[in-house]
Order: sequence, then structure tokens, then C-alpha cells
Amino acid sequence: MHNPKQDVTHRYEYVRADFLKHLAGTTLVVAVLAVGLSLLFREPVRPALHIRTVATSTPLLFEKVAIGDLTGTGTIATYGPPYNDATGNVQSPLQKLVGVIHPVNPAQDFILKPLSMAAVLNPQVAAALRAWHAAPVGQRDRWAANYARGLAHARVVGTSVVMPSGSYGPVAPMMAGLLRLGQSGLMTGALNRSPADYQFDNQNALLFLQGAPLHQAAKKLELLGNQWGIIHEENAPFPGPWWMTIVTAIYQIPYIAHASGGDAVALSLGMLLFIALMVGPWVPFINEVPRRLRVYRLIWRDYYHRYEHPSAPPPSTPPGGGGPGE
Repeated sequence: MHNPKQDVTHRYEYVRADFLKHLAGTTLVVAVLAVGLSLLFREPVRPALHIRTVATSTPLLFEKVAIGDLTGTGTIATYGPPYNDATGNVQSPLQKLVGVIHPVNPAQDFILKPLSMAAVLNPQVAAALRAWHAAPVGQRDRWAANYARGLAHARVVGTSVVMPSGSYGPVAPMMAGLLRLGQSGLMTGALNRSPADYQFDNQNALLFLQGAPLHQAAKKLELLGNQWGIIHEENAPFPGPWWMTIVTAIYQIPYIAHASGGDAVALSLGMLLFIALMVGPWVPFINEVPRRLRVYRLIWRDYYHRYEHPSAPPPSTPPGGGGPGE
């Protein structure tokens, strides 16, 4: 008669097994399948979003990003640690404690230094830069602010941005030169400039597209946070990293979704939940939940039907057993 206090291993038939052989065989099969299927179906990932793509397909958006860097109102300019001392994206005291460990000056690093390289080959850009540096700071700010407001009424003709009339000073030829630099594909190299022989730091090129360009690209692929994008696989009919479901679900809570420190809150709650799941088997009452819910009896209903009712015909089982201990 079945004794519920006895573990199922009391009725388990032990057999000899070569663990190393099974491990090697399984590894080989998985490796062959992974390589074969990847060659057959390719990688379901879209190409990276390049600065040249943004400058060519959406020149107006490119200039809006650039003028934000020049005026100090862009995403990175107002971000905060670890890039600068701003407060736009400060989410936790820990972020402030870490401080500025990757200093970025968007106006200099993203706009003026790349333009100084383009000025070597473009006399118009060179003249505009000389006028910019010769002007007082207040005048520069007015030119840049006027250009930022004018972009709201600008139109795109071909791959160029046509601005309404206004007092833009040298900013207009500067932005036109930067746009041509972006469309040429050379701006990525200008942003990732390095005095070293080999370049491994791509920080500036990645940060330049932060904000609207990346959000627009992510929206088309349904990868935004409010689209549960973190658990999607882009351009593929199957789910992505399912293990991030808990954190993604936390992001959907209205308070967290609209909080200034949403990332910090969501990741902290997710970590606490994962820790609770890890220590759950050792917490009194909680470790009794699976036994009291008796879901396991639904999964192994054939087994319990067999041993609680010995007169019942034994269910079909795979070779070598098939009980719950296997």
C-alpha cells in the first residue's frame, strides 16, 4: 500500500550509468543542433543602428539630437553620473556615490571636436567654427537656442534640412557640416577618436544616439519597456529572455513606470524576489506551500493512481522507469 510519508526513491530501481558518456553525448548532440540550426535559420537579429543610417533616413532627427548636445539640453547632457554632474537620470544614491567616472561633454565631444576634423576638408565648416569660438558665450547660446526653435518648423528636402529664416549665426553651417559628416559614415570614427594605435572605446558613438533615435528604432521592433520589449526577440516569432519576465512585469506597475528612479526600483524589487525564491525552501510555512497545493499530484497523477490503487492496471511508462524520481 502506498505510504505518503515514504519517498518515491524507496521504490526506485537503480541502474548503472556512465555519467561521462551521457554528458559527452548530450553535449555533442546539442552542439551539432545549435550549429546546424544557426546555419539553417541564421541569427534573428537586425543590424545595428548606425549614425549614418539616422543621418540619411531621418536628417531632421539627427540635427535635433545634435543641437541638443550643443545647447546642453540633450539626453546625455542632462543625464548625470557616470557622465556628468547633471540630475536628469539620477535614480539612486549609489549612482551619486559612484560619481562621474566616464566624463562626457556632449558639446565638445559630440559636436565641436568632430567638426574640427571635418573643417580640415571643408572651408565653410572651418569658417563657422572660427566665428563660433570668437563669439561671447552668451551669443553662442542665443544662436544655438534660435536654431533649436527653428528646427520645429524646418523641413527636409532630399537628405538636407531646410531651416526657416532666423538669426542662427555660424550654427547653421555647423549643423549642415555635421549632417554631411554623419551621412558620409565618418562621424562614428570622429566620435570614437583615440590617440592609441587600436580603438576599443566606442562610448561616444553609442551615447550620441541615446534618446529619440534609439527609442524610435525600438518602437518599430516592439522593444520599448511599455511593450514588454525586454522579453521579445526582435524580428522573430518566438520569445526572448523569458527569465527577465519578473523584472519586466515590475516595470508595468504605474508607480514604477513613471518614477524618476524606475530602473533602480524595478531591479531592486526583482532582486529581492529572486532572493525570496532562492531561500524559500528553507523558510517555514513557505516551504510547505508546494506540498499543501498538491500540484505535484496532478503532474504525477499516473504514479499516485498506481500506488494508491494497487488493483488498477499499471500505466505505460518509458523504459527504465518514469517515476517522479527520474
